Amino acid sequence: MTRAKLRIVQVGMGAWGRDWARLVIPEVEEVELVACVDSDVLALDLLQNEVGISKQRCFGSLDAALEMFAADAVLNTTTLPGHAPITKLALEAGLHVLVEKPFTETLECAHELVDLAEARGLTLMVSQNYRFFPAVRTVARLVKEGELGELFGVNIDFRRNDAAPPNPKRRHHTDTQPLLVDMSIHHFDLLRLIVGTEAIAVSCQSWNPAWSGYAGPPVAIASLRFEGELMVSYRGSWISAGPETAWAGEWSMEFERGQLFWT
Repeated sequence: MTRAKLRIVQVGMGAWGRDWARLVIPEVEEVELVACVDSDVLALDLLQNEVGISKQRCFGSLDAALEMFAADAVLNTTTLPGHAPITKLALEAGLHVLVEKPFTETLECAHELVDLAEARGLTLMVSQNYRFFPAVRTVARLVKEGELGELFGVNIDFRRNDAAPPNPKRRHHTDTQPLLVDMSIHHFDLLRLIVGTEAIAVSCQSWNPAWSGYAGPPVAIASLRFEGELMVSYRGSWISAGPETAWAGEWSMEFERGQLFWT
């Protein structure tokens, strides 16, 4: 018996959203993109030209799309201000939701959406694709197996050189928290996966040099304490002149009987 495909309405067809529609969704045989939504007509025009989505499947609102097409789930690829309202609207319509990171702007809002999904018996997922990198899965397995003994220290460095000028300004240059909320959230999520416990204390400072070209602080340092006396040191920068790291950062992990360095 052939299983029916999961019917998806995608909301948010900016450059990142169009990449989802063009590169990601076609590779997943189990899903069908039935409609696309964006309040920006230009974004929908670009979608039709770049991805080949028909005009009849493009809408200015989620409500309008759902009036025309039956769906099982919503893929929310809007910018951060649209994450909470679109996700809430989809859940209230009885639809599962996959939302881009970062999840919401406040912890209170995140709790509200999680509670709503649970009450409706719906799946609510945040896209954290770094969790599926081969190195990440290998390191998480090594920590769980425990052959190196107790993990007691982790150092993470993330460096990119994207000051503006000389580089052109992009969306993250205008964010309130371009590093901690938009980028470091990947690294903090990896910590929770790899370590397998939760942070119980955090100390953090971020700052914004006048020449950076960012609206919010592109540099930060943090110390995190996890359950079991594990300490983590984190340094991140969008404006470092040093050697750029991989997007997942450079990790040095200290164990009772050894050390892991990976990227």
